[in-house]
Amino acid sequence: MKLLDYTWKEVFEHIKTNDTLIVPVGTCEQHGHHLPLNTDILVVEYFAEYLSTQTGIMIAPTINYGVNLICDKLYSGTSNISEDTLKKMMKEAIEWWFFQGFRKFILLSYHGEPLHINALSNVGTNCSVFELYNIDYSGILEKQETVKHACEAETSLMMFLFPEKVRRNEIVDCDIDDEAFNKYVLENKLFEIDVFPGCVGYPSKATLEKGKEIDRRTKQSIIEWIGCQK
Repeated sequence: MKLLDYTWKEVFEHIKTNDTLIVPVGTCEQHGHHLPLNTDILVVEYFAEYLSTQTGIMIAPTINYGVNLICDKLYSGTSNISEDTLKKMMKEAIEWWFFQGFRKFILLSYHGEPLHINALSNVGTNCSVFELYNIDYSGILEKQETVKHACEAETSLMMFLFPEKVRRNEIVDCDIDDEAFNKYVLENKLFEIDVFPGCVGYPSKATLEKGKEIDRRTKQSIIEWIGCQK
């Protein structure tokens, strides 16, 4: 149920029976040589639609920009807004929806960047944040213990959900240890794009079957979370 598909009068009537609104928040961010810039957007919209079908909650227009790491600035197409900008934008949009009768807001993200999540977590007390990254990956992945970036996990999910978007012949592995990665982040250094293709992890180990299980666990996790919010 996408809010944009309805008239204002239809939304007015809907609020009388369901005053919660899902707000998907993506970002315009590079995902290596093999995944598109809108990977986080595609995934968050997919799970927003799933949640909507399960609950009857309307979905607001997707926020297509988020907080990215400065080290990704050289990757063409990637863009960024500050933590304060994201928080302010969300606050201002929600202010109008609240005035019209919506009372609870579910902010969905598939990005994982701490500053991004921090911005969403400070929008308001009537907002709940669910980061789709945060599921149990145990028993699924071969080369990783958890999700990284354009990695075994993310690429597997994209293979399952949007196989036509995955450039399989462009997949290369590129892992970097936490100490080296944190140095780039803390010193605001830019990744050398001729050295780092943009992924962190082992996308070569991705499979459709792994993606199917990640999809199942994510859906289970979000439904369990929704149950705890009531």
